[in-house]
Order: sequence, then structure tokens, then C-alpha cells
Amino acid sequence: MSSDRSSFDGLVRAHAGAVSAYSRAVAPDPWTAEDAVQETFLRAWKYLDSFRATGSFEGWLIRICRNCLIDIAARRSAIPWEYLPDRAQAPDTSNEVRDLVDRLPIEQREVVALCGLLGYEYEAAAELLGLPIGTVRSRLHRARATIQELLAAAEEVTA
Repeated sequence: MSSDRSSFDGLVRAHAGAVSAYSRAVAPDPWTAEDAVQETFLRAWKYLDSFRATGSFEGWLIRICRNCLIDIAARRSAIPWEYLPDRAQAPDTSNEVRDLVDRLPIEQREVVALCGLLGYEYEAAAELLGLPIGTVRSRLHRARATIQELLAAAEEVTA
């Protein structure tokens, strides 16, 4: 990426929606999601010259956002990434599908956010997360199975 930062505002506008969607899907609460998005674009501005056009700019931003979420969790609670609290406690979870996704473990929410919400191919999600493609596929498969189980259990309760 050239050192010309004049187009940075356009890049922010073009990719802010995807970064925000990823952060909201993965963060333990809406405040953390907002903090991570802000920190993502601050870091992106600071390290813009380090972007190598080997992948997509959006993927680079989401990778930064993921690191921001990990850093925020470490600063706030010293709880390891894999033990972040479930988002079901957040006040903005009124949508039934959102509630179901919020009940998934963070590893599954990440792949649902990338592949399901943002439309990333498995290969791109695997590269972004630094995982083998098989792991992305299995996490997405488990997420779908869990959501189906939760829907079936909800139907039994209402029947």
C-alpha cells in the first residue's frame, strides 16, 4: 500500500461495516465491540504502510480487529481469549437468530461471522484466522448443528 494516506477515509467507509459486523458478532458485549472497531482503525492508520497487498484490505482490518478484541479482553479482565463470557447477557440481543449465535462458543461465532455474515470463503476465513481450512469447516459445521439443536429445543418448549 502506498504511503498516500489521503484515501484512508474512503477505505474506512468501504470496510467499516464488515469490521463492525465482525466485532459485534464476536465481542462479549456491544461496548467492547465499539472499542475494538475504534482501536482497529487507529491501528490501521498507524500501520497503514505495513499493509502488504498479498491479501484483501478488509481481511487485514478484520485480523487487526481480532487482535484488538484479544488485547481488550486481556486488559479488562485478564481472561484468556477462549474463555471470554458468552454474549447472551448483552442488552442488544433481541433478535432470535442473534440470541442463538450469541450462545455459541467464541471459536464458532468467529467462523459464523466471517463465513455466514460477511460471506468469506472457507479458505479466506482460514487464512484470516490462521487456522487450517478443515478447522474452519468443522467449526462452522458444529455451529450449524448447535443452532439446529437450540431451535429444536425451543420448539419443544413452545409446543
